[in-house]
Amino acid sequence: MAQLSDRDIMYTLLNEHKLCASSLTNLILESSNQALRNDAAGILSRTFQHQKTIFDIMAQKGWYTVQQASQQDIYNARSETGKIQSSLGQM
Repeated sequence: MAQLSDRDIMYTLLNEHKLCASSLTNLILESSNQALRNDAAGILSRTFQHQKTIFDIMAQKGWYTVQQASQQDIYNARSETGKIQSSLGQM
């Protein structure tokens, strides 16, 4: 039986946190009960914190590398985000 490496375990944890964040986001968006929304938002916030910690450990060990965005990519992303925010403000 093959053993899981530390890297495998960390990838699993990272992916599970991504799945949990997605599920919690859907719960918040589809819930009408404000207390439930608040509780789920708190859990989502902690999930984001845990995910970042896991990511940082993986990056330090060289298990998860990311490509640095160019200044143009950053500008484009900000521009698109601004467009989305503007269109939502007009609703």
